[in-house]
Amino acid sequence: MLSRWMMLRRQRAKRTALLGVLLSSFLLQGCWDEINLEDMSYISSLGIDFKEGHYEVYAQMIKFGLIAKTESIQPDPNPVWIGKGKGDSILLALNDLTKAGQAILSLEHLKSVIVQERAMTHMEDIMDGLNRQRASRYTSILFGTKSPIDDLFTTDTFFDQSPLNSIMYMPAPLNVQRSFIRPHALQLAVQSLNEPAMTTTVPSLSANKDYWKRKKQPLKIQFIDGVFVYREFRYIGFMPEPEAEGLRWINPEFEHFLFGVKVNNGTATVTVTSSKAKINVTFKNGVPHFILAVKMGGDMSEMQVGVAQSQVETAVAEKTQQQLLETYRKGQAKGMDVFGLEHHLYRYHNAYWKQHCKGENWMPKEEQVEFKTTFQLIHSGNFELNSDT
Repeated sequence: MLSRWMMLRRQRAKRTALLGVLLSSFLLQGCWDEINLEDMSYISSLGIDFKEGHYEVYAQMIKFGLIAKTESIQPDPNPVWIGKGKGDSILLALNDLTKAGQAILSLEHLKSVIVQERAMTHMEDIMDGLNRQRASRYTSILFGTKSPIDDLFTTDTFFDQSPLNSIMYMPAPLNVQRSFIRPHALQLAVQSLNEPAMTTTVPSLSANKDYWKRKKQPLKIQFIDGVFVYREFRYIGFMPEPEAEGLRWINPEFEHFLFGVKVNNGTATVTVTSSKAKINVTFKNGVPHFILAVKMGGDMSEMQVGVAQSQVETAVAEKTQQQLLETYRKGQAKGMDVFGLEHHLYRYHNAYWKQHCKGENWMPKEEQVEFKTTFQLIHSGNFELNSDT
């Protein structure tokens, strides 16, 4: 009896041990599909072009260690790799890129998307293709460009910093000191492009060697040179910055801009630190009349001659009003509703919009639009302004 009992006990112990091994193996199975970071290649920026009836997709990859540390100094002067794939769709072009990927290509760290002007008319397909790529991120920011994509992917940075310290990845610092048009995240861009009668502006990214040098060698630095304009998903055209200056003052994320005005045969330089825009509509004989009111504030930065505060405020208001009018006229000539006036009708006067504007490529006439601007000088700095008389 004792020996039989001992045998049963040993069998139970073996079964328990076997069960423990099996449970351990089940736990280990969750790790069998793990992918080492060494096997991954993370695409930081995606460029999209359209040539000869097919898409060209450019991928910029940055050393993985730099993705998390944008402030690091780089001993390697070329920490960037660029790939190119072709296909009849965005996904097929990305798939073509994997042929010589050497590692698993991932869009999980995608930070920006740049669309070349030739591909602008295919924006709906581009957004659809990116959306179908599950790993892509809707927080990535969207730019357009007239430049070759690989030209933008090989720009320089100051002090040998990470390539992530550039406008392509970090546009916010530029907006802090020279506000113009900030790019949309892909999610907001898709929402805007899908909105009825909506005007969407996409900043144009370019590269320039005229401003900075290092050891007498020109540096190729990124900058914003204009905007691409859409009505819903329909591409309308391009406006260079000098034509689109009025858009600066209706930017809801405006922070800072410095410019000069002529006063008393001299120049006064002011820093505009706030700009708030509002659209009001009244109807006269069944025709909408728009008032685009912009309220600004700022400081005196430089003054050549003695001036009164009211003179500076009036000069700034008049100059910005003229910029708004000129931007409206330039846009009107190109078929652009640059200030989104039709969308305002769609949102707040929908019955009128449905009856008179929907599906008609409606554009407001110049006599229907009025611009009103005010500027308040908050601080005069160390300058003594003449008293108003």
